[in-house]
Amino acid sequence: MKLKIRLSNNKIIAGALMSIALINSGCNDFLNKVQPQGQESSITFMQTQDNVELAIVGLYNMLTFSRGSGPDGDWVDNHFDCYFGSMMSDDSEKGSQPADNPNGLTQLTMFQLTPSLALNNYFYIHGFWGVSRANFILDNIANANFPANIKQRMMGEAHFFRAYYYYYLLQHYGGMPIFRSSVTASDFGSIPRSSYSETMQFIIDELKEAEELLPNREEYGSSDLGRASKGAARGMLARVMLYRLGTDAECSNTWQDLYDITNSIITSGSYQLVPNYATLFEEVTDGDYRRESLFEYTGKNGSQNAGMVLSWFFERNRSAAGGWGFNQPTQDLVDAFDITDPRLSCTVYGIGYNNGILYGIPSNFPDRAGQMMTNYYSRKMATYDGESGRDALLTGTTKAIFVIRYADILLMHAEAAYYLQREDEARQKVNEVRRRARESSYCQGFMIGSPREFVYPDITPNIPDLDSSVTGQALLEAIWNERRLELGMENIRTYDLIRTGRLLDRLSKVKDQYRTGGAGPVNTNNNADMEIRIPGIGNNIQQYCLKVNVPGTGGGERYLPLLAIPNTEITYWNIEPNHNN
Repeated sequence: MKLKIRLSNNKIIAGALMSIALINSGCNDFLNKVQPQGQESSITFMQTQDNVELAIVGLYNMLTFSRGSGPDGDWVDNHFDCYFGSMMSDDSEKGSQPADNPNGLTQLTMFQLTPSLALNNYFYIHGFWGVSRANFILDNIANANFPANIKQRMMGEAHFFRAYYYYYLLQHYGGMPIFRSSVTASDFGSIPRSSYSETMQFIIDELKEAEELLPNREEYGSSDLGRASKGAARGMLARVMLYRLGTDAECSNTWQDLYDITNSIITSGSYQLVPNYATLFEEVTDGDYRRESLFEYTGKNGSQNAGMVLSWFFERNRSAAGGWGFNQPTQDLVDAFDITDPRLSCTVYGIGYNNGILYGIPSNFPDRAGQMMTNYYSRKMATYDGESGRDALLTGTTKAIFVIRYADILLMHAEAAYYLQREDEARQKVNEVRRRARESSYCQGFMIGSPREFVYPDITPNIPDLDSSVTGQALLEAIWNERRLELGMENIRTYDLIRTGRLLDRLSKVKDQYRTGGAGPVNTNNNADMEIRIPGIGNNIQQYCLKVNVPGTGGGERYLPLLAIPNTEITYWNIEPNHNN
């Protein structure tokens, strides 16, 4: 891992400094508080609060990196969670035109997880770059000269992000070498690869440490909004536990553990569902969404040649210059909604829904025949053009990109309650989510000529509460389905399919068997006439994914789509290869 050595010593300072100049946040106000100065040695650099703050901000900015040159002049790898989280599920297609294949994205979404896939390197570098930044802070903050309470909070942030990036690596590669401090020359070849379960446990221990050190969200001032908090650590801990319960054959956690951590979030009183679902996914200045967000990030471009490309990457809007249009929702996702559910309008837009209206204007999609793989785009990533055109919004957005929302916590709690034979409580938590959906408006700009209005349905949406007749397996499937509707296109679906053992079945059907034979882009089962069949995707999953059997309640046969370990890591670090190397 050569890159880890370069970025774990003095170069990490350059990375943290550069990241401030590259991306200024629109909503994470604390990112604007400090300005880059110059490079210093690691010993002197970490002596002041301002300089440690620069290093901390470097952890947050890793979430938003998606274009431009890194500190070594190399193209910055991306943090697109949608690659795994959505495109490899039944919720979305790769998108853009079929021939558009950046770094092997087509092969990734077809589950052709071979050692030659370029993305093998990118995800690995990105994850360990984040780990490296966290380790640098934890190695050097102890002797810094500023108040102990601020130092404690910063240490909590570093532990939070070390867990976050190790979880990122685990989802993509499985068990990892565990580095608890910056890499030194003596580490070459001497740090063994930890098992999947050992890596999971390390992540959980880190999050528990972060939970102890971080303040509650309410303790932050207005200039520090957006920082990781005690609630963020608990939410991430719940996310990791949920995934572990369905994928770790040696899991030491229980459904009671998950129930307890989600219950602590619910009873804290710090979070609640915002009244109108549609307001969550608009560019905002008042921070109203923070009532529901346990952790999110935002970002806009700075003055140098790096930044976010999120909106441009996902949108295909108004004109040929409007974006590439990757990560396109499937007809199967659209069909999962009741047509009266307002959340559908917040999840998709395009020629297949509501006459293509986006922010009050019917979109033309002038070259759709060559630039689309489904009839839809992700509404949750769409940006408002305004009167001045798109140029200012092509790559940056003040939209919140949610990592964990309170609705997710409620549904995780419902699932844990189900497995603990608390079905009444499970139904209650699902119904809280369904009730909010039932009382929400359509997305902003749903009607022609009303680009900024939130219009409510004329009739009550058909989203009834679950009653006592929904029990047993039907209740479990109702919880899973509610997760799909509530969290659609938020890059969670693939992991839900993996941990519940449904990946092979759902993708075999939705992306292959439900579509007609041959190479034609036809799906006669649900009239998704833009969707291209992927013949044999089920065989690819069985061939390239790691098959594991998870014992216990909620366990079973699982297919983990792990990438091959980069060849350089096997050669230089003697890292044990994955099954598909």
